[in-house]
Amino acid sequence: MRGDSMKRETYAEINLSNLAHNIHSFKQLLSSDTAITSVIKANGYGHGAVAIAKELTELGINRFAVALGQEGIELREAGLTDSSILIFTPIDEANVAEAIRNQLTMTIFTPAQATIISQQARELQLPATVHLKVDTGMARLGVRSLEEAVATLEALDTEWITVEGIYTHFANGDDLDHPEYTHQQFNAFRDIFEALEDQDYRFTFKHCCNSSATIRFPDYHLDMVRIGLGMYGYNTDSSMDGMLDIRPIMTIKSHIAHVKTVSADTPVSYGWSHYTKEPTKIVTLALGYADGVPRSLSNGGQFKVRGQIVPIIGRVCMDQLMLDVSDVEEVAVGDTVLWFGDETIGGLNLEDTCNMSNHYHYEVLCNLNQRLPRIYHN
Repeated sequence: MRGDSMKRETYAEINLSNLAHNIHSFKQLLSSDTAITSVIKANGYGHGAVAIAKELTELGINRFAVALGQEGIELREAGLTDSSILIFTPIDEANVAEAIRNQLTMTIFTPAQATIISQQARELQLPATVHLKVDTGMARLGVRSLEEAVATLEALDTEWITVEGIYTHFANGDDLDHPEYTHQQFNAFRDIFEALEDQDYRFTFKHCCNSSATIRFPDYHLDMVRIGLGMYGYNTDSSMDGMLDIRPIMTIKSHIAHVKTVSADTPVSYGWSHYTKEPTKIVTLALGYADGVPRSLSNGGQFKVRGQIVPIIGRVCMDQLMLDVSDVEEVAVGDTVLWFGDETIGGLNLEDTCNMSNHYHYEVLCNLNQRLPRIYHN
């Protein structure tokens, strides 16, 4: 008997109508000449990369970005054979051939990378596509000067390699009070791509804007923008809330597995980190840190039961956690419990959850375990 035939009453509910709404909202910011690349790395920020990518193709998006080659191959094997897939991080030499065979677009920023990709494309007799990465202020990956850019491009075998794009990444595009650094990064990027164009290098796509920069810096959209967190319904910083109408597409739901009332001075969960101060009604959820609930929410996180916010008591366990529902009437086994997500249906605000757990919303989303079912609906 297959394990996936058993239905789990704890799951991530994905609203595809909200996804379509968010894409539409971003498109309203763009000219018809600016393409969208949807970023679906880290399993689509926890939302399910394959399902999200397939839905996006129905919405007219056919360009995707991932972090790793294996993420790109997963999309190809799922049937996304006609889409462009850009890999952000460098490819190990041992994996270059597989990337070429799967028509994955690679990022380059050193002559050594350019040489390896060229050699393997020539040996395979298969064309390859690359984007040149420019480091304008992240100090992470990329060429840092015109000279480095030229040296990298000159190392390519143009018979087999197409340089489709050139890009950079903003370090602080969501800082409303200090846009100067983003302006500085863009100017450095422009100086390099214009100098390269003066030397007859051509790029179909010049791109630098992530979700927040797409909202904040319309003059920097260029040929393409990269929409990641915003597509899933979140801003990178709460100071940007309200600047664009986007809606969370995921809501985490669970069900009450057990209800009990205990007396005062009863220890709860591991380590006896919580003692009840009075008779307390406790419910147990089959949801824990192995599913992605930060353990730091022990004795402090919140869920919503029958429309009321209730606290986690005791330590979050690997597979379960306990809530104090003393103030909630008529609680019963099987009742739906909401964690974060779409506030229009009762989900808690993810930013509030992150503040309680001392985590970043990217972390909470990406840490949602694969064993947590994703259920999709319109």
